[in-house]
Amino acid sequence: MISWKHSYENLSEEYGIAMKKREALGNLLNTGRISQATYDLFNIEIEEALTDVERRQRALSQKMNVKMVDLEEQIKTLEILLANFEIQHVTDEIDEETYQREVNILAMGLETSRTELDSIKQAADQLANANAFIAHDDEPQATFVEPLEEKLQKPHIEFEGNEASSTKTQKAAEGAEASTSPEPQTESGEKTAA
Repeated sequence: MISWKHSYENLSEEYGIAMKKREALGNLLNTGRISQATYDLFNIEIEEALTDVERRQRALSQKMNVKMVDLEEQIKTLEILLANFEIQHVTDEIDEETYQREVNILAMGLETSRTELDSIKQAADQLANANAFIAHDDEPQATFVEPLEEKLQKPHIEFEGNEASSTKTQKAAEGAEASTSPEPQTESGEKTAA
């Protein structure tokens, strides 16, 4: 297996696991099954794992960009050689046997290079999107992360009391999407009527 592909698959798997852990932890907090202190303890570990994955994704992305440039250069060279053989064949500068042999080799090389380039481009796009999930959770492609991200970034005042209502959290998240200003709250953490 190509080394970049193996690294990419490992990072994708690690990222997916970390996001599932983050979601599960958020659900535990939102349903009142764990305290904010317990949430914070586990969240630090998850955030460190995500930061590490993001760092390694950036390094892999840079290596993949270098590989794409190399492959594009290789494709250009193979196309020039192919064109040269085609021209020599048309002008009878080379015999049919040599032409067929060389053209077949070049065609296979071009197909292999183009296939690998397409694979790297697709993987690089997915890496860029994964980095966008981590770094820019408010962008459209990260919609499955947005509500949880908003909860993680907002103070969890509504969970300090005895009531931990997922309905309150959902309304708070919906309110955050509609307006960036927080809703007024009483000292007990309940929302006042607007």
